Amino acid sequence: MGTDNLFHKRKERKAKLLRRRRATKAPYDVILIVCEGGKTEPNYFTELKKAFRLSNANVRICGCGSDPLSVVDFAIETFRQEQEFDRVYCVFDRDRHTTYNAALDKVRRARLGKGSKIFAIPSVPCFEFWLLLHFAYTTRPFDAPVGDSVCSRVIEELKNHLPAYQKGDQDIFNKIQDKLDNAITNAHSVEQYHQTSGTENPSTCVHSLVEYLRDLKKQ
Repeated sequence: MGTDNLFHKRKERKAKLLRRRRATKAPYDVILIVCEGGKTEPNYFTELKKAFRLSNANVRICGCGSDPLSVVDFAIETFRQEQEFDRVYCVFDRDRHTTYNAALDKVRRARLGKGSKIFAIPSVPCFEFWLLLHFAYTTRPFDAPVGDSVCSRVIEELKNHLPAYQKGDQDIFNKIQDKLDNAITNAHSVEQYHQTSGTENPSTCVHSLVEYLRDLKKQ
């Protein structure tokens, strides 16, 4: 009996929380962003959300998972439990992850229902390539010896422009916000280059999510 009461109380608290969220939502899409990184990516999108003055009730950002497939699994499970999101975004890196292709395939095959959509936002080799595009356009592939992180090579390049950069930087969006348009332009150029390059190294889809969030309140 006690267990049943506890279950019902938890269910009631969850229902009340969902009702409060619905009551405070702004009149635009409700978004879930799940990031592979526990700090850098969530920090970036949290600061972006503040800069664009997006409602906390409409845009939720989670740092979860240590590989691409765990990010996608967490995003789908969160949607199934709450089903309040119009769009779900999975932000993850290629680097040397063995589940990268499986994650992309799972997103392609996923059907959330109720008109909701799920998107993969990969970066090759890693999220720092998106940060690098704020300062420079490049299509030079990044590589590293077996056993080393390919992302470390991107960070070395990024430090030519941001010498103090470290993983988990809590203020990275604000530090480079004035170069955001430059990054978007460069990312589109890289995207166009890879239509005929035969490779995805380096590349990023972060600009598509950033542009969507930037224009979200215009819906």
